[in-house]
Amino acid sequence: MGKKDTGCNRSLWILNHHATGPGRHEGFARELAARGWRVKIFAASFMHNLFRELKIYPPGVNCLLEENGIERVWIKAPPYFSNGVRRLFNQLVFARRSWLAGRGMDRPGIILGSSVHLFAGLAGLFLARRHKVPFVFEVRDFWPQVLVDMGVLRRGGSAERLMGWLESFLYSKAGRIIYVPPGGADYLAGRGVEREKTVYIPNGVDLAWFDRCLADDCLDPELARFFGECQDKMLFVYTGAHGRANGLDVLVKAAAVVQQAGEQRIHFLLVGEGPEKPALEKLAGEYGLCNLTFRPGVPKDMVPLIIKRAAGCILSLEAGGAFRYGISFNKLFDYLAGSRPVVAAAPAGLALLEQAGSVIRVAPGDPPALAGAVVELARTAPGERLGIGLAGRRYVERHHSMPVLAGKLEKVLEELL
Repeated sequence: MGKKDTGCNRSLWILNHHATGPGRHEGFARELAARGWRVKIFAASFMHNLFRELKIYPPGVNCLLEENGIERVWIKAPPYFSNGVRRLFNQLVFARRSWLAGRGMDRPGIILGSSVHLFAGLAGLFLARRHKVPFVFEVRDFWPQVLVDMGVLRRGGSAERLMGWLESFLYSKAGRIIYVPPGGADYLAGRGVEREKTVYIPNGVDLAWFDRCLADDCLDPELARFFGECQDKMLFVYTGAHGRANGLDVLVKAAAVVQQAGEQRIHFLLVGEGPEKPALEKLAGEYGLCNLTFRPGVPKDMVPLIIKRAAGCILSLEAGGAFRYGISFNKLFDYLAGSRPVVAAAPAGLALLEQAGSVIRVAPGDPPALAGAVVELARTAPGERLGIGLAGRRYVERHHSMPVLAGKLEKVLEELL
């Protein structure tokens, strides 16, 4: 789509703590730039999933400006290595320093503050007030509800009540609310938000970026060595966070079932970091697993190359209420973009899994069921497996590609300008 000249200030700021590289907001930025927008992304330079700092700051400097196709404002925030007080401090520092960095910059046309944590939204709102421009609040997870469902926060506790107040405050002050979970309209209505104020824009994948990564095929030497050693194996891959909500203990136990069944060609690869990883590695050791490998987290542009070498991919969710409003995991769209069938241990009724056309769903918390689905897929003829995977690719091209999603976002922005 060509550039438009509407005479209004087509400048967008996006505040997303974790927008460190390719993903939702970088994809939006590049697509909107092609349509005549100027987009600036505020993000923390401490990478949460790899636990490492991406930038070097001069002494006394907490903000770096960078332009490489899109404008970035890198915010220095203190490191953390677990989900505790230091992570909360990291979030608060990001919000404050984003405010300090943005208040003296040239006035944008509109500001979008994106959760997961609510302080990014709050910083976006304060900057919008400072510059007297519209504010859009994007909700990618319903905090504090999800934290209560996961048992992280106690219903009625002081932390839950404070976060609930902040959530309602942001809803009330936003000109529009973009929600990512498919069932978000019902949740927001239950919080008293008018449906006319809400817009559904799910996650997706930048297919042009994904295909460029595949064409470059620049694999990390350690991973290249691993794949060379597994040439005679059928790899089933999980990429992403190793957290409680991911239910990866079920995957480890499923690997044990597969090993006990004598399925020697099947090998599981788990790539990523998270607070549950040490316990998962210990569990795999207790089972004496030879068919499962843990690898450290990798840069995002390495993920397509890992998926390319897989026979299938795994999505695992913890049984419980944390996903009652649906799912929109980035990893799932990566799997579908890579034309690989997906075995998902997930609750019934999640529309995305039913619509994608390449997902084999089993009940969460059931290792034998997950193992059985993997074995069945491994025994499927290669041509049939490819056909299943291609159905998923076609689905994301139609419904979850960046041009489609950025078009929806642009409509929201233009309505507010």
